[in-house]
Amino acid sequence: MTTTQFKMYLRIFSVLIITGTVAAQLKGPNVCTRQEPYTTIIRVSKQQPYQVKEKAWCFSMLPRCTKYSIKFRQVFRTETLTKYRLVEECCEGYAPDADDEQCVPVCVESCVHGKCVAPNTCTCAHGYGGPSCDISCPNGKWGRNCQNDCRCLNGGTCEPLTGDCACTPGWRGDACERACSPSTYGHKCDEICQCKNNATCDPSSGACNCRPGFTGPLCEQECPVPGEACPQNCRCQNDGQCKKFTNDCECTAGWTGDVCANRCPAGRWGEKCERPCECANGASCHHVTGKCQCEAGFTGEKCLDICPIGTYGVDCAHTCTCEHGGACAAQNGSCTCRPGWRGPHCQLRACDDAKWGPHCDKDCDCNPETTDLCDPWTGTCECAAGWGGDTCSRQCPLLTYGKGCRSTCRCENNGLCSPINGSCLCAPGYRGLHCEEKCPYPLYGDNCADTCDCHNNATCSHETGQCSCKPGFDGLKCDRPCNGKTFGLYCRQPCDCENDAPCNPVTGECVCGPGYTGARCERHCEPDHFGQGCSQPCNCSRHAVRCHHVTGDCICEDTWRGVRCETQCSAGTFGAACSEACRCANNSSCAADSGRCVCAAGWTGERCDRPCPERTYGAGCTQRCPHSLPGILFFSYLC
Repeated sequence: MTTTQFKMYLRIFSVLIITGTVAAQLKGPNVCTRQEPYTTIIRVSKQQPYQVKEKAWCFSMLPRCTKYSIKFRQVFRTETLTKYRLVEECCEGYAPDADDEQCVPVCVESCVHGKCVAPNTCTCAHGYGGPSCDISCPNGKWGRNCQNDCRCLNGGTCEPLTGDCACTPGWRGDACERACSPSTYGHKCDEICQCKNNATCDPSSGACNCRPGFTGPLCEQECPVPGEACPQNCRCQNDGQCKKFTNDCECTAGWTGDVCANRCPAGRWGEKCERPCECANGASCHHVTGKCQCEAGFTGEKCLDICPIGTYGVDCAHTCTCEHGGACAAQNGSCTCRPGWRGPHCQLRACDDAKWGPHCDKDCDCNPETTDLCDPWTGTCECAAGWGGDTCSRQCPLLTYGKGCRSTCRCENNGLCSPINGSCLCAPGYRGLHCEEKCPYPLYGDNCADTCDCHNNATCSHETGQCSCKPGFDGLKCDRPCNGKTFGLYCRQPCDCENDAPCNPVTGECVCGPGYTGARCERHCEPDHFGQGCSQPCNCSRHAVRCHHVTGDCICEDTWRGVRCETQCSAGTFGAACSEACRCANNSSCAADSGRCVCAAGWTGERCDRPCPERTYGAGCTQRCPHSLPGILFFSYLC
């Protein structure tokens, strides 16, 4: 084996193993990426439901009812997960350079008198040709024995082996016989002329030749004197600057050529086109900014990333249309179908509906009523929403729903979940998309459709509508106050009061009737007072023993009579010798000397013929009726 052959095989070997050995820090162009699968073990948590038996009040008294609720506990399991990572490597036909930093092209046959510029492509030195730049002919000749004459015109040179013409800028055609069209210029005539006002464009450099009356790099300015020629001081385009003495152009970033009319060559950008593009996967870069312009199927700042799954094309702007798990090519969206599927979008089964297997000779075991699909390759049943199991014969377990029962219900507060679409049927007392909201007062029950009927500021169960009474009230609707002998929550506490006194239905504090006092209403009023709260002084003459502690009626000494014990006349008389007849009504008495009526308790007026005004009672109508306690008969008095 010759040294040349050994070097050739060594280069081929390096290309073959490059996929597994290139580091991930490659720079510059010709870097490609691929997705590499790898496995990892993860710990997955899951909320596992379980039932809890609880006791709850059904009514305001025993017994209590049994109630079941769903609670959750966290459980863990390990899973082996296949993930994908992007691996950078040299594109096909490229290999890392000696420093393992950039990908350089590989030519299987070395370029003898030239440079390898692309995979298996040599750029030959002047006068040499052939795939390996090993053929040389005199100027104007080509062929193996250089016996053929070149036919290239206008300065074009011919390739020594094939005779193909390489045209100079401004010319095109097989023999370089055609000049660029007026609107194009440059190498292969691929630049667009920018000249204005019908100026012509130099086919080689792109410099503008202005018509009379115009000037400027692009002939965009009118001369000071219309119609006359004016000097074209600086012909530099694209903001290029003329050097002071030579008038040569100094180009801005991204431009080159005599008048800065040519973009940087492919793979270069920036000042003097010195910076190499650093774009991967065959992307080009903008000649001014260096920004990568990704090929279809790639994205990212340097076009290193493959389009996200489900998208393809330029800028990953298109949506894949592959069905049944078919893989979508990131470049053009073409589908690679899983086994068992066919068609441009993998939409067609390879087997009949009820068959599966490589030869379509096996029968599907899926329940036809609850199965969406029998996989034509594996026979696996793809269950309809709400069904699971190997043959799709089992309804989704509790708290799962959807296709294959793979989704977890999100219903709260014991709401029931539809096994088909996961919609929630709320328990009584709740509403909302996920049954997350309690019924607002005063609503309760299914769908919060019922209205509570509770009184006296009682609260209402949002689930059952059961009333929870405030202290002092009882009954299913809390509409029955305590009866005066009990107090507190549901009127269960007995009052501790004497002399038939009721107690406050909320606090149990005794409410004494007229004539009684003390914490338990156990004492009569003092002898000189009577009535409600013992607040009324007795209104009796000095001939009274005392007044009644409840009514204030005067209790007279022997021989004395009258409401105030003010006379010794018999009832109904007054005056000298008690000879005058009183005209006082309602058992009232009259003054012994004047006959003025002294009204009995509960009456007023000149003749004591009018009852006390509303909310008053007693002697002289001076006592106020007590504040009413709802539903309580206040002793035997009617005010």
